[in-house]
Amino acid sequence: MQILFWVDAFLYLMLHAALWYGLARFRSPVAVLWSASGILSALSLCVLGSKGLIHIDHVVVFGQLLMALGNWGRQIALRSLDGPPDARWMWGMGLFNVLTLGLSFGLHFSGAPESTIMVVFYSFYALNCMEYYLSGRRMAESHDSLGATSVKWAGLVLSGSLGIKALAMMTGVGSVDVYEASWDHAVVFAGQFGGIVLLSVGFMQIFIDQAHRSKMAVQEQLARQQEHALLAEQHSQALSDLLAEREEIIRQLTLSNKSAGMGALVASFAHELNQPLAATLLHAELIQSLMKSAIEGGRPADPQLLDTVASHIVSDTQRAADIIRKLRNLFRTGKGEFSKLDFKQLVLDVLDIVQVKAVQNKVQVVTQFDDSFYLYGDATQLHQVVLNLVTNAIDAMGDIEHRQRVLQVRGWVSSAYLELEIEDNGTGISLEKQAQVFSLFKSTKSEGMGVGLWLSQSIVASHGGTLNFSSQPGQGTIFLLRLPSTDDMLPS
Repeated sequence: MQILFWVDAFLYLMLHAALWYGLARFRSPVAVLWSASGILSALSLCVLGSKGLIHIDHVVVFGQLLMALGNWGRQIALRSLDGPPDARWMWGMGLFNVLTLGLSFGLHFSGAPESTIMVVFYSFYALNCMEYYLSGRRMAESHDSLGATSVKWAGLVLSGSLGIKALAMMTGVGSVDVYEASWDHAVVFAGQFGGIVLLSVGFMQIFIDQAHRSKMAVQEQLARQQEHALLAEQHSQALSDLLAEREEIIRQLTLSNKSAGMGALVASFAHELNQPLAATLLHAELIQSLMKSAIEGGRPADPQLLDTVASHIVSDTQRAADIIRKLRNLFRTGKGEFSKLDFKQLVLDVLDIVQVKAVQNKVQVVTQFDDSFYLYGDATQLHQVVLNLVTNAIDAMGDIEHRQRVLQVRGWVSSAYLELEIEDNGTGISLEKQAQVFSLFKSTKSEGMGVGLWLSQSIVASHGGTLNFSSQPGQGTIFLLRLPSTDDMLPS
C-alpha cells in the first residue's frame, strides 16, 4: 500500500512535470500554477506514504498541508482560465481549507482515533473535488470542448471514489488502517489514477484550445489592423491627391482671377506705358531735329543738349521696362514655388500698377512700412492677394462724395509674423454680408464673381497665415493680413 502511495505520487509528478514542460512555450502563469500545484500534491502523497519512516506528526501536518495547497492551486488555475477568480470564491475555498486543516490537526494532537481523522480527510476531499465538476460544467457552457467534459467527469470520479471511502468508514465496512489492502482503498486509488489523468488531459485541452482561440483572435485583430492601415494609407494618398488638386485649383484660379481683373486695369496699363513711350518718342524726335539743324547750318550739334536728351530717353525707357517687369511679375504663371521675398517691394509694385486707377478714383494712397519686411512665399499668389485687397478698397470708396478718399497701407513686423493692414474709408460692408465675405461665389459687389476674397484667404492659409477683416458700415473696412516672416513656417 505504501508503494501504491508512491506510485500515485510518481503519476502526479510525471503528469504535471510533463504538462509544465509541454506548455512552457506559452509562458503562462496559469500553466505554471497548475503544474506546480500538481507537484505539491505528489510531494504530499510521498509524505502520506511514509508513515513509519518519518514521525507521524510530520505525516499528518505536512501531508495534509501539501495536499490542500496542491488541490487549491489546481482549482485556482482552472478558475483562472476564464479570467481572474472571483474574490468571494477565493476567500470561501481558502477558509474551507483552513478550517478543515485546523480540525484535522486539532483531532490529531488531541489524541483522537486515526479513523476519525481519516473520515474527516476523505469527507472533506469528497466535497472539495466537486469544485472540479462545477468548473467543468461552467467551462462547458463557454468552451463546449472535450476538455471541459474531461474536467467535469474527473470531478465526479474523484468525488465519487473519495465519497465511497468516507461512507465505508462511517458505516464500518471500510478499512480504518491507511495502509491496509482493502476494497475501499482500491476504489480510492483507482479513482485517483483515473481522476488525475482526466483532470490533467482536460486542463491541457482547455488551455491549448484557449491559446488557439487567442492566437486566432490576435491574427484577426492583426488582419483588421492591416486592413485599417491599408485603408488609412489609401485615404492618406487620396487626401494628398485632393490637396494637390486644391493647390492646382488655387493656382489656376489665381491666374483666372488675374486675367478677369486685367480688363479693369487695361486703362491703367495703357496710361502707365503711354507716358514713358510718348516721352521717348518726343525726345527721339528732338534729337533728330537737332541733328538736322546742325547739318543744315554746317555747325556741330550741342553735345551737352544731346546728352541731356539721351539721358531722358534712357530714363523713360527704363521706366517703361520697369512697368513691363511689374506686369510680368503680376501675370506670370507661378508653379507654387516658395522663395524669399521683399514683401514691401511686392506691395509697392502692386500699388504702382493700380496708381492710375487710384488717381482716376481720386484716392490718396498712404504707405508706412517697417524695415526687414521679408518672408518666404509664392510671389505670384501673394501678388494676387494684395491686388485683390487693394482694388477692392479702391472700389469701396467709389461712392464717397463728402470726404477725401484715403487708402492706408501699413506693414509692420510682429514677433515671427509680418502684418499688412489695408484700410479704406469707403462704404464698408453691410452686417448681413460680413459672414459671407470669404465664401466662394459670394460677392459684396454687384459685378463681382465671389472668387477674389475666398481665393485670397485660401492662398494666405497655404502660406501658414491668416486673413481677417473688420468693417463699420458707412465708415470703412480694414483687412489684416498676417504671414510668417521666417523659413520656420515654410510649407513642406
